[in-house]
Amino acid sequence: MSDMKKRIALVSASPKVEQTEAVSAFLAARGEGALAGDGIVVETIPVRHVLLHHETEPAFALLQSADAIVFIFPLYIFCLPAMLTRFLQDFVAAYPASTKPANVYAIINCGFPEPQINQEAMRVIECFSLQTNRAFLGGVMLGCSGMLLGAAQAPFMRETLETIDALFLRVRQDGLMDHPHEAAIVQAAPKFPRFLYFFAGNAGWRSMARKNKLRPHDLKRQPYLK
Repeated sequence: MSDMKKRIALVSASPKVEQTEAVSAFLAARGEGALAGDGIVVETIPVRHVLLHHETEPAFALLQSADAIVFIFPLYIFCLPAMLTRFLQDFVAAYPASTKPANVYAIINCGFPEPQINQEAMRVIECFSLQTNRAFLGGVMLGCSGMLLGAAQAPFMRETLETIDALFLRVRQDGLMDHPHEAAIVQAAPKFPRFLYFFAGNAGWRSMARKNKLRPHDLKRQPYLK
């Protein structure tokens, strides 16, 4: 084992303007707390901020020097947010391959109750890892993530958060060991009644509509069919 500190990059890639309302930012902050310590240096790359402020060069340099990368992002149209796709495309153009052994993980969250819907996005991260000569070691696919921020302290959320924390522990252990664990992709979703989840989600849409001075029937409009 090397005496040099290992560098772990957390790539937080929610497109939300208000990052305090982003599940990905919440999980990245949780990761910073779980990973930091002796032998580990943790840095978070907030993709939205980096792109808007033209700070890609130092972000790319951090990724290239990282011993481990954890991508944390929401599912958009069953895949990566376009913002993250652009970020990775530009990164690979600048740094086609890793120059040292590096591990890659992903935490993907979606609003669907079924976490397996994240599978295709997980494959994209695996392809990125293979293309850039990094080791893809799996991650966590989250379902019902829309309720994570508001219900983080609820008992039914405990198992989901424990699954996330277990991944961060594995990332830390892999970084400190000469031989990391085998790749593993796990699924997690809170044990919450499906009908109540959809009821709360629909209520949230109606509340958002009222804040934007819209009526319930406006949510059913289909302007692109005209």
